[in-house]
Amino acid sequence: TPGGQSPSYMSFKSRLQHTTNPVNKRLLEIMIKKESNLCVAVDKIKSADVLDLVEKVGKSVAVVKLHSDIVQDWSKQTQDELMRMSKENDFLLFEDRKLADIGNTVKHQSASISEWADLLTVHGLPGPGLLQGVKDGCMSTGKTLGVLLVAEMSNAGNLFTSEFTQAVVNMGEKEEWAHTLSGFIAQSRVSQKPGMLQLTPGVHMAEASDKGDQRYTSPLQAVTEKGADLVIVGRGICADDSPGLKAEEYRQEAWKAYISTIQE
Repeated sequence: TPGGQSPSYMSFKSRLQHTTNPVNKRLLEIMIKKESNLCVAVDKIKSADVLDLVEKVGKSVAVVKLHSDIVQDWSKQTQDELMRMSKENDFLLFEDRKLADIGNTVKHQSASISEWADLLTVHGLPGPGLLQGVKDGCMSTGKTLGVLLVAEMSNAGNLFTSEFTQAVVNMGEKEEWAHTLSGFIAQSRVSQKPGMLQLTPGVHMAEASDKGDQRYTSPLQAVTEKGADLVIVGRGICADDSPGLKAEEYRQEAWKAYISTIQE
């Protein structure tokens, strides 16, 4: 990092100069323009509900995170509508599929996901062959996917160890993946490379847990203590009666937290 400075204290403008990843370039530009480091997790199971929610939160978000495989009536039309909205309101589409298979399988999976999504999560467990699989899958469609490696999880009882997290980060930071890897899903600043982005899930303004295995953290804590570049908010926005207003509230909170960290 420049002058030994952690990305935690750098502005997104400065970090834009350090990224060679095309998806990150676009994402950082959106974040700067919209003053948003908010990613909304839309976990609805009907296309109409997904589209309705995305329509409401689109203006405030930099990224919309989806699980297309839980949407019972997902179709080409759903994809096209989401792509239209993402262009209209300037945000990226993120398929949170967490692929974890051999390279050849991942190649086919990522080829179909790249038809509509900009970002994709994968697990590091299978090793570099999986990243090569995504790269090959994108080459076959001519599309670009920014890969996010899951380095840490926010739920209680997960089996991630610090050694595994470090191994995943070391693998992802290798120069050969600079155009493939956008960054990491993590609960702490796992990478000091300013071109890599960190997305932190489990963010909620009011709750400490969901009465299940999810443990929540506030937008301020996520950014200032955990090093989040983007905060991932699900039920805190989606379960609210006014998701559009709530998304704007989270955007302001998370952006204010980011501004407070800049030391340049």
